[in-house]
Amino acid sequence: MSSPSLPPPVRRRTALLAVLATLGLGAATAPTAGAALYGTQGIPAGVEVPAATTDRALDHAERSGARLVRIQADWSAIEPRAQGERDAAAVAALDRVVDGVARRGMRTLLVLSRTPCWASAAPAELRGDCSGPEASRAEVSRYRPAKAGTIVPVGRFLAARYADRLAAFQVWNEPDQVNEKYWAGPGKAKAYVAMVKQLYPALKAVAPEVPVIVGSFVGTNGKWLQAMYDEGIRGFYDGLAVQFYRFTLYGLRNTRAVQRRNGDRKQLWLTEFGYTTCYRRGGPPVQIDQPCTSRAVASRATADVISGVRSRSWIAAVVQFAVLDDGPGGYTFGLFDAQGKAKPTLTGVQNALSGATPRPKRPVLRLRGSRGRLVVSGTASVTELLTVRVEQRGVLRYRATLGADRLGRYRVVLPAALGTRGLTVRLSAGWAGRATRRI
Repeated sequence: MSSPSLPPPVRRRTALLAVLATLGLGAATAPTAGAALYGTQGIPAGVEVPAATTDRALDHAERSGARLVRIQADWSAIEPRAQGERDAAAVAALDRVVDGVARRGMRTLLVLSRTPCWASAAPAELRGDCSGPEASRAEVSRYRPAKAGTIVPVGRFLAARYADRLAAFQVWNEPDQVNEKYWAGPGKAKAYVAMVKQLYPALKAVAPEVPVIVGSFVGTNGKWLQAMYDEGIRGFYDGLAVQFYRFTLYGLRNTRAVQRRNGDRKQLWLTEFGYTTCYRRGGPPVQIDQPCTSRAVASRATADVISGVRSRSWIAAVVQFAVLDDGPGGYTFGLFDAQGKAKPTLTGVQNALSGATPRPKRPVLRLRGSRGRLVVSGTASVTELLTVRVEQRGVLRYRATLGADRLGRYRVVLPAALGTRGLTVRLSAGWAGRATRRI
């Protein structure tokens, strides 16, 4: 069942405004400098999900200390058949989760993504006639919109409907992903920027107080960000969304360096990061497409990220993925397992938020000789890239960049020509600190 025009839920909104006023949460505003918001995501929601399931997950999010919850708004579900023809059940399901976030004193970070078949740039042989319940299946909805401006009406609708409950409005999910699960087709940066240029002024006209964050990229090397600058993205966003799973703190530092080279001082929103807890001795090294870590490493790494960004005024928010583990065969990123039992990662979050974990874990540096070569090894945060520098009589003789493995360990065997004596080894781990040893 659908309706071409759904009026705002006036009575429910009035009640929610009263709740927000009681909690001291008025109109949405950009985060205060130096006070990065903590959030989580992965709330089961949608037409087919029981309300009780969504509510339990939101209760867990609230328990974690989250101040915002990242929620997906699938364009393909909201407008499956035509522009302006909105599916009442899909909108009601989105209402339910956004309202549930607000009732618990949190705000929603709303992500608009997934192109409906009728607007998709997917090849004609995939789209067909866009009829039937599977018309907007993943292989079609992963393509960008064929025309940049078709997203504007649904964006304005969502911004107007939820403005009083939003922490921010995020434009799309991972358009730079090489797997093209979310933004397929040629000319990716050009097409993305063209869409943002259409959508940003429309959103600000409807909800000027809600920050609009763009980019939504996973690459830590800065190439996607530079491509967006080259296409003229400046002036069409209030913040940049980044989603870094590997070397998270390094990715933030490197992205900020690219911003500075381009004269950009907008805040970064870390809208996804997390660590799987699937490690077991003799088990597979990865879970689906993510490296398996132990529960202890995941807990410490999560704390490292949160504590590392807390005092950085240029970081607006840090959003952990996810509140719950998936069921059998799925991811294990959760603060809680699939049955709702707390995992050590939850303790890591709470320690970081309380200040019990005041900074990322410092690296440990060890040196030993082995068969005429010096072995440099130790432990370090998996959130950082490490730089090893070896000096001999004050002269740099060797330099390497590496990362700790999925269990937080690293090891480098130096060239035999350096020998095993008279060397100074310096290890730098970005925000986590430095270590120096001499032998």
